[in-house]
Amino acid sequence: MRLKLNRSQKTGGMISKKVIFILNARADYSNEEQANIKKYRLGPQNIYNSEATRKHASNAINQNGGTLGMLASAAMAKMSLSITIDSLANGHQVECQDIDELLGAEEAIRSACENLKGYLEVADSFDGREEVVEY
Repeated sequence: MRLKLNRSQKTGGMISKKVIFILNARADYSNEEQANIKKYRLGPQNIYNSEATRKHASNAINQNGGTLGMLASAAMAKMSLSITIDSLANGHQVECQDIDELLGAEEAIRSACENLKGYLEVADSFDGREEVVEY
């Protein structure tokens, strides 16, 4: 697996020009990794949810009987950024308000890819081989 990361920035806003930090992330999976992702149905697994996604999802869960509020929060959560193993192969652009948020997103994606690498290594080990561990 190869994770490709690219940082950039742009200015936004009508009145005050605010800097928006951008992280582009895309994973290239080998053919063997793609086969294991498909075989073990890892593709839909979330590896990153933006703060907005977590906030709106939490609001949807914590609504006290307010169906309209719950539906609005659930809709907002879907519009926020959520990255899965499958979608990372297509690439994502993460827009952040500050550098800390960008670094947090980058670290979460890197960490998730390292965990995925471990999952895929374990997936390759189900071939009947024996592992001996000495202590």
